[in-house]
Amino acid sequence: MKKFTLFAMMLLAACFAFAQDDEVDGSTLEQPVRRPVETPWEQVNTGDFTEPIAYTPVRQADVMYYWTIWRIIDLREKVNHPLYFPADQKGTWRSLGQTIFDAIDMSNPEKTDDVLPVYQDEMCTMPYSRDELQGLVSMTQTISDYDIETGEEIGTKELIITFEPKQITQYRMKEVWYFDKQYSTFRVQILQIEPMIQYDRSEGKSSNYDDESEDSEDVKGELVLKSLGHIYYNELRPYLARQEVFNMKNQAARLSFDDLITWKRDFSSLIYKESNVYDRDIEDYIANSRDQRIESERITDKLRTFEHDLWEF
Repeated sequence: MKKFTLFAMMLLAACFAFAQDDEVDGSTLEQPVRRPVETPWEQVNTGDFTEPIAYTPVRQADVMYYWTIWRIIDLREKVNHPLYFPADQKGTWRSLGQTIFDAIDMSNPEKTDDVLPVYQDEMCTMPYSRDELQGLVSMTQTISDYDIETGEEIGTKELIITFEPKQITQYRMKEVWYFDKQYSTFRVQILQIEPMIQYDRSEGKSSNYDDESEDSEDVKGELVLKSLGHIYYNELRPYLARQEVFNMKNQAARLSFDDLITWKRDFSSLIYKESNVYDRDIEDYIANSRDQRIESERITDKLRTFEHDLWEF
């Protein structure tokens, strides 16, 4: 009896093993033939990214100098393409815009927990409500309404269009450069980031469009930029640290968005404002675009020269 029971158990185990093989051998259309073919070696799961690396602690008494500047990161520049692509999500590979959209999670407007807050001001003190944020990520388009039977135009109706992450073409960034005498280092920290949506004015107007502003809705076909609000960078960093980014120099070296932006600062940008008593942008006192770039380089050189002059050789 014991031999029969043992034989039956072995038979069931063998049947189960063959069933498992049939389940993953790709013999049906529902099952993949093999794991995705990306490299000639077997891909091993090395784990996910976790938490962002903490900044080095700094005391106000140790800061002997600091200067605030504002930058524009233009995603049309080739060096900034890792922040823009893929235009549409591809597996776990997402763009910076898609990462921000997923963190805000406007697919569920009723959700209020574990979502990234977006603020109305660059000081990040007044957050948008979920209803206000819904108006930021969408616009209203007026289209003609036709009678189904006769085909005659019977009026107009409004269509709500939601912006997509690939429409983010710029990021405006506020950062502070400071000298820490405790460590004798000149450092930088990003304070806030502002995604800028580009859309065709003829497609419609934003839900929070101000009719009293200087912009004219009569201009059609013009590409305009629209702010999606201000994001406190320290609140965004945990989402950036968990998202892998394409490494343009070596795919074997894994990078997160936090590594790329916060620590390596591997992006191209243009300074459009520095701290000044008039609180004005460079374009407010320099009209020519060429001279604006020269002014931007002058500010960069001023920061570089300050650090250089601290040392004696």
